[in-house]
Amino acid sequence: MERNQAIGLTVIVIVVVSLGFIAVWNPPPPPDVRIGYLSKDLHQLALRVAIVNGLFEREGITVDLVEFGNGAYEMDGFLTDEIDMGYLGAAPALVKRINQDILVTILAAVNLEGSAIMVSKTEYDAGHVTTVADLAGKGVHTPGPATVQNYLLRLALNQSGLSFSDITAYTTIPAAMADSLTASDPAFIVWEPYNAKAEYEGKAVPLIQSGEIWPNHPCCVVASNNDFLASHPDIVQKVIDIHAEAQKWILDNPAEAITIAVEWLEMDLTPVTTAFNNIIYDYNLNRTGIAMYLDFLIHENQLLADKIPSNTSTFLDGFLNTTFIESIP
Repeated sequence: MERNQAIGLTVIVIVVVSLGFIAVWNPPPPPDVRIGYLSKDLHQLALRVAIVNGLFEREGITVDLVEFGNGAYEMDGFLTDEIDMGYLGAAPALVKRINQDILVTILAAVNLEGSAIMVSKTEYDAGHVTTVADLAGKGVHTPGPATVQNYLLRLALNQSGLSFSDITAYTTIPAAMADSLTASDPAFIVWEPYNAKAEYEGKAVPLIQSGEIWPNHPCCVVASNNDFLASHPDIVQKVIDIHAEAQKWILDNPAEAITIAVEWLEMDLTPVTTAFNNIIYDYNLNRTGIAMYLDFLIHENQLLADKIPSNTSTFLDGFLNTTFIESIP
């Protein structure tokens, strides 16, 4: 009996070890494309819709999704070869492309507007901070220096007669911003749905929507690593086609899109609906808007002096590629 048990255990061990060797020597095939995206960013709903609606599977494309805390980190993901394509802000794509020579090309837009400067409800109700000018000498939480929101904050401050040096900017993860507000650090700026969620929970109120700072401003874009773009233009075209299809589906089916967002974001319907209505979903690239980003980044000394393109128009000719959008069926 003991001998039989020993033989049985030996067989089990051999089988387990053999399976381990099989797993090591026969790893799963790599995905067709690795796509980066920002954590719970409702701007990038099209990517979630494409996954839920099975658009990649329908086109026979295998995808790995890689999450990042902000667009600057995602650009670092391009640099370290973690991703091939990505959904991220136009501003970090510009800053990192120029300052660090991270070679990516913007292929499509994702959204317009959809951010806000939020202020502590307590400070707002007390009349302490009711305008952007009231932020002078106070702290403001942002997703990071090389982000669209940092750009919008700078623009709003300038419009109010202030400069970025008049406030103290903190880099804070979006999910922690509303709970980080104090009398001395009463504001934050971030993408939706975090603004709508903070208002819904009674923690903050909108000081100014990003569409009021800059109407119809570009925000998130779809970008590709240049080597991947050159090597796999067929896959890139399919991804852009899927992106455009998902965007159109969102516009045609807003209620269903919000339902997908509620499940994805794990938030109540009310703040998600509010956030959804603050975003303009549009895949068409706005060259003029990207050029404005570039000019303002230069003005704000956010680009290394020796890296600034001598001809910004020529730079944008290479940085933006609309041929994939133009080829959408």
